[in-house]
Amino acid sequence: MTDSHSKKAKGSLQIQPVRASRDKWGEYASAEGISFEILELSTPPALNESGLFESCIEWYRDSGRVRSLHGNFIDVNPGSGDVLFRELSKKRCRESCEAAIKTGAENVVFHSSCFPFLRGPYLEGWSALCADFYDELAGEYDLNIFIENSPDIDPEPLKNLMSVVKDSRIGVCLDLGHANYSQVGIAGWFEELGEKIGYLHLSDNMGTYDDHLPLGQGSIDWDEADRLWRGLKRDTPLTLEVGNLDNVMKSVDFLKEKGLFGQ
Repeated sequence: MTDSHSKKAKGSLQIQPVRASRDKWGEYASAEGISFEILELSTPPALNESGLFESCIEWYRDSGRVRSLHGNFIDVNPGSGDVLFRELSKKRCRESCEAAIKTGAENVVFHSSCFPFLRGPYLEGWSALCADFYDELAGEYDLNIFIENSPDIDPEPLKNLMSVVKDSRIGVCLDLGHANYSQVGIAGWFEELGEKIGYLHLSDNMGTYDDHLPLGQGSIDWDEADRLWRGLKRDTPLTLEVGNLDNVMKSVDFLKEKGLFGQ
């Protein structure tokens, strides 16, 4: 273990289980002391149609391991210029916050959903609409709200948004996999957003697509990522977004072997 890895830092590791194989996920989480970030409640309409939504809520609540919830993200944009899409997006976001409360989560992650190739008046308008709404959500539900870089090609939209939000419970979830195939290197995201980064999503890829590979199986320099994270000098939730339990286990072993992210 290098000197930089031996410096005191804490990463609160989270995984995204699947209720259908809940026993295996629960046993592994218990053995490793890992918390949950709920992903499968991010599509409530589909779950409601199948009748599984409430049973999912019940299992996650009873697990006692839920710290975070990934909010609705399919076609959700509370900064849309179309009032009908905007209001439906707000409804979906509120559904996510209500699910978070029911399961005991304290953090909710939403995608930014800013159209990446428009700036100027579009970006200013999007930022203002989103800031007002996320400020409202944080106060209404008393939750920490983190906005994730997706589908952002650079940090500018999130930097702009963070400059106008007022509630201190609102921050950035930096997805390192998304940053890896953006137009800016991972270091640039930390440089531009560092003081607002309060949450990380971890997965690997080859720099082109969002492959969600186990850590160490793509092109991300995880030693550099660890160094940049330690430079934040703050504890953050760290969610492994790598798919199935086998990939999670490989990723946890990778972090432990290299002494990364406080593991």
